[in-house]
Amino acid sequence: MDKTTNKWMKWVFSAFVCLLACGLYYYFFVNKAYVEIELEVAQKTDFKIYWAGTGQPYSEKKMAVTVATPNRKHYSFFLTDIGQIARLRIDPHAYKGEATLKRVFIRQEGWAPISLATPKEFDQLIPLHEIIEYGMTQNGLMVKSTGKDPNFELLVTPHYLGREIGWLVLRFAAIIFVIFLVINGAGKLVQDLRFVPLLLFGVWTLIIVLAGTSQENVHPDEYVHIQATSYYRDHWLPPVIEDLAIRPTYSCYGVSRLNNGEIYYLFAGKFNKLLDGFQLPSYLSLRIFNIFLFALLLLFTIKNQYARIIAIPFLLSPQIWYLFSYCNSDAFGLFCAFIAGCLLVDPDSILHRYLKDDKWMSVLSGGSMVSLLLGSLFLLKKNYYPFILFFYLCIGVTIFQDNNFVGRHKETYKRLALITLTGLLILGLRVGADYKVNGLDRQEKLVKMQEELADPFYKPSTPLHEQHFYLNMKARGTSLQKMIQQNRWFEKSFQSGFGVFGYLTITASNTYYDLIRWTGVLSLVFVFGSIFLRGTLIDRGLAISVLGLSAMLIGVSLYHSWTADFQAQGRYLFPIIPMLGILLATSYKTVNSSLLTLGVTTMYFLGIYSFIFQAIMHSPKVVFP
Repeated sequence: MDKTTNKWMKWVFSAFVCLLACGLYYYFFVNKAYVEIELEVAQKTDFKIYWAGTGQPYSEKKMAVTVATPNRKHYSFFLTDIGQIARLRIDPHAYKGEATLKRVFIRQEGWAPISLATPKEFDQLIPLHEIIEYGMTQNGLMVKSTGKDPNFELLVTPHYLGREIGWLVLRFAAIIFVIFLVINGAGKLVQDLRFVPLLLFGVWTLIIVLAGTSQENVHPDEYVHIQATSYYRDHWLPPVIEDLAIRPTYSCYGVSRLNNGEIYYLFAGKFNKLLDGFQLPSYLSLRIFNIFLFALLLLFTIKNQYARIIAIPFLLSPQIWYLFSYCNSDAFGLFCAFIAGCLLVDPDSILHRYLKDDKWMSVLSGGSMVSLLLGSLFLLKKNYYPFILFFYLCIGVTIFQDNNFVGRHKETYKRLALITLTGLLILGLRVGADYKVNGLDRQEKLVKMQEELADPFYKPSTPLHEQHFYLNMKARGTSLQKMIQQNRWFEKSFQSGFGVFGYLTITASNTYYDLIRWTGVLSLVFVFGSIFLRGTLIDRGLAISVLGLSAMLIGVSLYHSWTADFQAQGRYLFPIIPMLGILLATSYKTVNSSLLTLGVTTMYFLGIYSFIFQAIMHSPKVVFP
């Protein structure tokens, strides 16, 4: 391709990105109404607003929702274009009982705002269903419901005030100017994927902000992760299951993270002990280990081009970044899988030197470090088993196709078996230590503690019809089809994999998830299509393996939700991320880098939007003295 064609392609690409950015800005921030509400509820619930045009019925497809909790009063989210609204249905809560709606304020550029704050304004609400009593108090509109679906209707007459076209054009010009500066000034960053560490650095700064400003235990199950990590500050061996000192580590399920065998808590606890001299707040010091892991990930990408390819899928979802901002073991699993992927695809890594070299230093040092990594992989959550299978499959493919292994396959497999056995030995030591402390009847003790400490909804002995409605759905007679369609397992798993924060209470608009969905689908189709069309037979085989193992992981998660506990959380599917990174690294030459960069950066900036305007802005903040 000559210079003239290259220059022309660059201008076309720049123009396309500018149009895309301006379109997204207009769609998200100009042509959408922004809703601010003040609400007091007695329990965790959904606040919903449905909208409908003239002569249209209300629909789940035309609805915005935010999760409200008793310890929070202020909420905000995007709705739709005010000009398309004739009626609003407001569902203040979804439980039998009382809630107090203090204020609803809907605004959009160019339109007169819609406000519900005064008694006169609240008088416009028309009660529809399941409202036995409502009225104004000093705190706002008190609503008492007879069921789980109380709602009001508000008739709307949108009043267009006119937009400041000059100001809008100026904003578009600023966006175009910045994009052209970035594309033309940072062109060299695309070479060798140098933009990847730059984008990761931006994420790292946001992770630090969220970790430093959000309250303790406003993130999923952080309290049990903190308690388990704190135990290993001063201990090396697993605890006695019945020890009164570890009672705070047991969750409402009657289960302790200290009893699941994960090695994360040992590493995080000892790391936290090292920070004692810095006098950090306890909530922050317990989060720094995961922040440190992301910093190591960033440093790997600065140094190594293969690491940059592996890290590309890590740029696609703010939910991945979120895991590194608070105390939890899922971030450690992603980090270990990332390191394993880097060692696998880099021909100069310590893994390759260990398998190829005859120098005793390479064999000793490489074998020790890789064994420790394998031991850590074996001590991750069970959802990482598909990744481990894929890791070994890729090692086998590497040994098969790499000419450096010709004539020494027997020796290579011996070395691979040795580090595998050493990794399994680490696993055995952890399991053996647990049985040494707790005896061979360890499982019976765990069942006993679950029965003693679990909340009534989660006790094994609680009659089925009295257990939490998300437990044992199959045994209750719920069909798999109903769980998928009515309980929206796939949709909830998808959304919680791309930006649902807090205790699943902080969500974005449906528009955001739709944009992420279709950008992600197109990117995946493009990558896998490129591999199947242009890749080698081995590339295609690995692509099929990733698809198969991913489907298996999704299927197991779905089955667990149906037969045991409904857990539609995308983070359980995150072992797919490093598998995609490895696949991309092994077949990178088959994929057009410009189109790949476009898809990745689009999802990245959508994720940045979600992380800043949802996770950071809406997470309850630490009150500094």
